[in-house]
Amino acid sequence: MKHRQKSMLAMSAAAVICLSSCSGETEIKLAGQPCEIYFSWWGKDIRHSYTIDAIRYFENQNPDIDVIPEYNEWTGFERRMAIELSSRTEADVMQINYDWLYKYSADGQGFYDLNELSDYIRLENFSEEALAFGTVGGKLNGIPTALNAQTMFYNKTIYDKYGLELPKTWDDLFKASEAMSADGIYPMELNLKQLWLSSVAYEEQLSGIEFADENGRLNFTRENIADMLLFYKSLVDGKVTKPVEELDKNDFINGKSAGTMYWISDAEYYCVPAQENGYTIVAGDYLTMDNAKLTGWYAKPTALYAIKRDTENPEAAAKLLDFLVSSEETASVQGLEKGVPISRSALEVLEANDMLEGIQYEANERLVQNSGKISCINPALENSELIDAFKSAFDEIYYDGADTVEVSEKLYALFLQITNSDG
Repeated sequence: MKHRQKSMLAMSAAAVICLSSCSGETEIKLAGQPCEIYFSWWGKDIRHSYTIDAIRYFENQNPDIDVIPEYNEWTGFERRMAIELSSRTEADVMQINYDWLYKYSADGQGFYDLNELSDYIRLENFSEEALAFGTVGGKLNGIPTALNAQTMFYNKTIYDKYGLELPKTWDDLFKASEAMSADGIYPMELNLKQLWLSSVAYEEQLSGIEFADENGRLNFTRENIADMLLFYKSLVDGKVTKPVEELDKNDFINGKSAGTMYWISDAEYYCVPAQENGYTIVAGDYLTMDNAKLTGWYAKPTALYAIKRDTENPEAAAKLLDFLVSSEETASVQGLEKGVPISRSALEVLEANDMLEGIQYEANERLVQNSGKISCINPALENSELIDAFKSAFDEIYYDGADTVEVSEKLYALFLQITNSDG
């Protein structure tokens, strides 16, 4: 049995009318208690706090609906959701990751088709391009909250100290390392996923080949994968970034690294502490190379909201979903914590209240400026099996002195196995 955390919100004791859908027809249920729907999400404490505030506003406006929240930090959340989705015990309304659409709804049947709930969800608040992120097999499985992309953030104070322009190319990072390494400063701080995505971006720019096709099957050759491994090694050998095992998330905050890369939605969490230490932090260009054949960088929804395929209360769930993405109340308390909202109504609220500012908004503007060049991320690029295998292969080369050709051949075979089984 999964744990259900009851919200500490006032409940009406009076009998209420609860609408639900049965065999496509609406019926009226009379109940002695409010209609209950469950809502699950992950995040840090700040997200839990404002989301619970939003639930309170929603319940005040909808006294016939009682929302029961389920929330936690990301660690362990995906595993729990995998169990719940496979056993059909998930919440009525869910915050989901973009790649979950393809894991749990490859044919569009895994979640409720939100097109059928357009009487309750103001779909006109979203462009067709935005809704396409949540559409699988012609069915609208999820509503995106905002767009996200890995973005480069730089400590301009440090770059200015060395008389350096902010990097635009990979070569610029290596030149920065030549200037900074004597003082023990790294021009970029990259964790494992960022090193993976950077290596993919580099090789796509170099070769003009996308890592995987639209079905998630591998396009890269053995030679492409060898290039990725060698590029990863060059970043570490060239002291552009530390080995993953030596990273300290406080280095960027304390000025020991002059750059970092994070999702737009994480910008404030990592950048504001550095700003509070007196550094000027700015969002930089997407790194590239001369004569790049592809952009190599991708965007995805920060998160999406979906509804359980067989929820007993689709109308109530739809009302809550709409409130979460488009209401004035949610937009006001959420601000930019989940990124710059896609919903026109939510965006208008933030504009009216002068809330569109700060490092996260600056990073989003970088994405908007490059929107014609940056495509939707292939879910294969977020496959943890591929990322872990890539790191293990790198460790063989970097720490054990293994032959790059032999390691890349084994890694290529493993990548084929993983992507074919996922396909």
